[in-house]
Amino acid sequence: MRTQGTLRALFLLGPLLFSVSAAEEPFIMNKVRSLYTGKTTLETSFTLHIFWKVREKEETKNGRLYCAPGDKFRIELGGVTWVCDGETYWQNNKDENGEQVVIKRFSDLDAASHPSHLLSTYLGNYVYHLKEERGATVVVEWKADMASRVSDASDIRLSIDRASGAITALFIVDKNGNESAYSFKKTKLGAKLPEALFDYKPPKGASILDLRK
Repeated sequence: MRTQGTLRALFLLGPLLFSVSAAEEPFIMNKVRSLYTGKTTLETSFTLHIFWKVREKEETKNGRLYCAPGDKFRIELGGVTWVCDGETYWQNNKDENGEQVVIKRFSDLDAASHPSHLLSTYLGNYVYHLKEERGATVVVEWKADMASRVSDASDIRLSIDRASGAITALFIVDKNGNESAYSFKKTKLGAKLPEALFDYKPPKGASILDLRK
């Protein structure tokens, strides 16, 4: 259940209606979108802090994200690892009871709702306005209005490094008041990533659930 809750926090994605026109966006968003196109590699480490409003519970997890063109990705977050080589998708859930590896065809996934598309989806489906500028950091924000009822989010904030255009933080509040705060560090765009990152071998002793048949 905890894994499902974390995934819901990661998957706050979906088709959205723009609340402001693109002409009102800060110019830096052009630079940001030119970096996070999915046409180059991405490597970053991050911390995810989640506050569950109803349960008044908080949890913090550290993770790493690797993406490469051709729908290749690897995400390590807490006890969960997601890997895809562009054709086959593996999800390893590890807890005190052992490990289970679920295998699917990538074509059977809703790729737009996968955490590997977290940044690109928020950039592609939202239009932002300037919230504040703090030295080397520019903060932009999107807020839901009556025209955006189809969104699971009510508030989204991006913190951007002014010089590089890299996203340093992502803060999301969903319509139930749950908060997800991502802090990104050591982001590298365009770096050469070894193919072995996207070639997953289930560990010995793991329970295998192959859904490709």
